[in-house]
Amino acid sequence: MLLFFLINIISYIIILKINYLYFKQKIYYPFRVAEMYTFILHSILAVTVMIYFFKIEIEGILLVLLINGLICFALYQIGFLIQSSPRTKMLLDLYDYKTINKDEYSNIYNIDVILDNRLKRFCTSNQIQIENTTVTLKNKKSTLLKIVAIVFKVFTNIF
Repeated sequence: MLLFFLINIISYIIILKINYLYFKQKIYYPFRVAEMYTFILHSILAVTVMIYFFKIEIEGILLVLLINGLICFALYQIGFLIQSSPRTKMLLDLYDYKTINKDEYSNIYNIDVILDNRLKRFCTSNQIQIENTTVTLKNKKSTLLKIVAIVFKVFTNIF
């Protein structure tokens, strides 16, 4: 069973990588499409293998789905941190290049690049609309956005 667990994690990561190659960074807010498809496809695959090879009952199926859900949640959070943090981007660039000339790097990765990346992410999730130089919020009635705005206002008043 431990071997199945390890194979389960490795196959999840492989399917996720394939889906990232296919779907890129497309977002169905707040989830990346590649991660949703990976969870569904891998859960079906894992449950099928468990039923066929191990003749498991409903408890085993629920356990496999719980494990896949936890793997999905962990990888979603790690991916979100990597993709949303400019500091992480800089650390990854330093890791790749070993040394970076500060002046050259500021030409490659600057506030305009960060802003463009964030705006592209919002556009792919259909949260904003960009016309020429005007950025407009698409859905002002979003409950999640209202909650986030209230929480941010409360915290900015506290600190």
